[in-house]
Amino acid sequence: MITPVATPTANTPKVVALFSGGLDSTLALRLMLEQGVRVLALNFVSPFCKCNPRNSGGCRLAATVARNMGVELRVMSKGLDYLRIVERPRFGYGRGLNPCIDCRVYMLRKAAEVMREIGAVCVVTGEVLGQRPMSQHRRALDLIERESGLAGRLLRPLSAHHLPATIPEREGLIHREKMLDLSGRRRSPQLAMAKARGLEGFGCPSGGCLLTDPTIARRLQDVFDRCTAWDERDARLTTLGRHFRLHPGLKVILGRDAEENARLEQMAGPLPVVSFTRDPGPIAVLRGDCGEGDLATVGRLLRHFAPKATGECIEVCRKHDGQETTWTAHESATADEVKEWAI
Repeated sequence: MITPVATPTANTPKVVALFSGGLDSTLALRLMLEQGVRVLALNFVSPFCKCNPRNSGGCRLAATVARNMGVELRVMSKGLDYLRIVERPRFGYGRGLNPCIDCRVYMLRKAAEVMREIGAVCVVTGEVLGQRPMSQHRRALDLIERESGLAGRLLRPLSAHHLPATIPEREGLIHREKMLDLSGRRRSPQLAMAKARGLEGFGCPSGGCLLTDPTIARRLQDVFDRCTAWDERDARLTTLGRHFRLHPGLKVILGRDAEENARLEQMAGPLPVVSFTRDPGPIAVLRGDCGEGDLATVGRLLRHFAPKATGECIEVCRKHDGQETTWTAHESATADEVKEWAI
């Protein structure tokens, strides 16, 4: 039997819900709707979202799920302030460059601001006690609540019966008996509840962060260590193409196909772009100081990844600040050089 959604009234309390569009956040949101609570869902996006890393307008799946549930969705971008936290997290990293606890605190602080803005009674999340080893054991949950400034105002409906009652529960605004006692890493109870409620089409169901990817983590650490005055563009570029460091002061990013070439050229902004003048092949975005001697190396790197390029001498062009520099790539980089330069 599908559990009905209650109809909110003018006196119904409002909550702010962190909403990824995944299974747990969808169920937590649904439990609030079943109580007749009015919900504003927040979808946070960053350069490292697996579901749609290139779309600053938010996750399309989260938007679809929220629309199907009749919930207002507000998209919030994790900007340079968030990247500074990724660079130096207070509470450390997971298995990659993922600062899970710091990230959670960051989002909840933003959510707390929205909560106060709209007069909501609490912030709701889909966290499940014991589901994730770094950020969802009991001490971590308590730490996150304290550091976010949401003591007594952070509601985790899926594990509510394992946690102290929140202020809105104690005040009778939210009914504790209608929430759950889930714990551990098994997801079969959530899947069964979703099926019973006719919920489907979830986004990233168990972590959608590219910072857990060893390659992305390595590239981003290189940005932090060696790119002077790095910015959000540098972070976004870590998710595209092939990355090479020719020397401490120069990084080269190559597109792997026509789509990536187009995206790299679009994202390059003021950075120099190098491409063949006639032959097909990748484009390269240069980040750092590129001397005259480096241009020949960049041309050789381009040739290595351009199997369709023909002829002994291939013309290469760098475009930067409205100026063009043309030279000839006479040979390709060796496999050993490519391996040495790869990030």
